[in-house]
Amino acid sequence: MIYKDAKANNAHKALARLEKKGKLKGVVTQNIDGLHQMAGSKNVIELHGTIHKNFCIDCNEGFDLSYVINSPEIIPRCNKCNGIVKPYVVLYEEPLDSYTIEEAVKYIRNASMLIIGGTSLAVYPAAGLVQYFKGDKLVLINKSSTPYDKKANLVINDSIGKVLGSLFDDLH
Repeated sequence: MIYKDAKANNAHKALARLEKKGKLKGVVTQNIDGLHQMAGSKNVIELHGTIHKNFCIDCNEGFDLSYVINSPEIIPRCNKCNGIVKPYVVLYEEPLDSYTIEEAVKYIRNASMLIIGGTSLAVYPAAGLVQYFKGDKLVLINKSSTPYDKKANLVINDSIGKVLGSLFDDLH
């Protein structure tokens, strides 16, 4: 779950630059790595949480990622009560946070253009968020086809990193 040397790529940087220019209102991501923020994005909704925030499941004490990485034990323990320290990440069979879903729906519902990238749109509930889009410009960027390809205005079957990375080059 943790790859501490992960770096934001040109796709992350392109999105951050578009946000800074006022062309992008926000990013809704299933990723838990914080790379969008590392690239400079400010308005990021992390559907599945983040590895950068952690908490004790017994006393709710908060911990950063370095605490978890530097733990002498495989399962980090709270330094106050010895409870298990868990990341703010939605694990299998756990529900998504309802506030986070509501915020994502608000962003998607109010968008005039929705760019969906790097997902097959096959995993729910995240894939179901597309139904809230009421705008008139739907762009899909994914290596393979998705169930929404026929509804999209533009479909690019390629790597999101490659496609948005080339955009990043143009934004310099």
